[in-house]
Amino acid sequence: MLDVQNLSKSIDKKSILSELTFQVATGESLILLGENGSGKTLLINILATLVEPTSGTVSIFEMNAFSNLKQVRPHIGYIPVGFEGYPDLSVVDYLNFFASAYKLEKQERSAAIDTVLELMDIQHLRETLIGVLSNGERQRLLFAKTFLHEPMLWLLDEPLTPLDPRGQIEMLELLRELQAMGKTLVIATNRLEDAYKLCGIGTEVSPQTDYLGILKDGKFAVLNTIRQLQQEQIAKNESEDLKSNWLAELYLEVTKS
Repeated sequence: MLDVQNLSKSIDKKSILSELTFQVATGESLILLGENGSGKTLLINILATLVEPTSGTVSIFEMNAFSNLKQVRPHIGYIPVGFEGYPDLSVVDYLNFFASAYKLEKQERSAAIDTVLELMDIQHLRETLIGVLSNGERQRLLFAKTFLHEPMLWLLDEPLTPLDPRGQIEMLELLRELQAMGKTLVIATNRLEDAYKLCGIGTEVSPQTDYLGILKDGKFAVLNTIRQLQQEQIAKNESEDLKSNWLAELYLEVTKS
């Protein structure tokens, strides 16, 4: 579904991402973990076709993404880390705008908007101006907007960060549902506590084919299935059980200077 080969990106002659190669199949997830400046958000933006790489290729459904933008972009759902703009638009007007941009037929738009409002449980905000929404409500609106065109590849930058505890629980359940629907997820975070939660989203769906990639200085310090990484940590600790801080131990081990 998503195939990245030898991807590099330099800005002002400085290498930001270097020779990244990975694949994520339909229904699988890739969690990207790394500190600020490691290249996570830039990689998400490249996969979203918002930034062109310096070298290498990004293929979606076996199509070169940057050579086939019109064919590829309808398959992409991009959720940025923050929601800015449109403060004077109501929720329904915002969704109408994007439904039109996604070229939904006029007679289909009302039903589609009602569906995504119900799906994200924000029907009661239908006429509310975006400028007065809470962070959690804006996050739900972003998901509602993205659901309108039913993309197969979801790219999410820090999806848990703006949410309170209840919102995080609901978001994790939504991510599990997306994966159960066969969606491909690439999720970036720099928060270790969020990474622990995100590493469990595929437990009941595809535990052996969900991946964790730890980025350091624009390269993968580690890239493997979550199941395999957990088993390796169990073996290193000569224990039958996985330590609760297994990810912290792994992160410190692979990112040390």
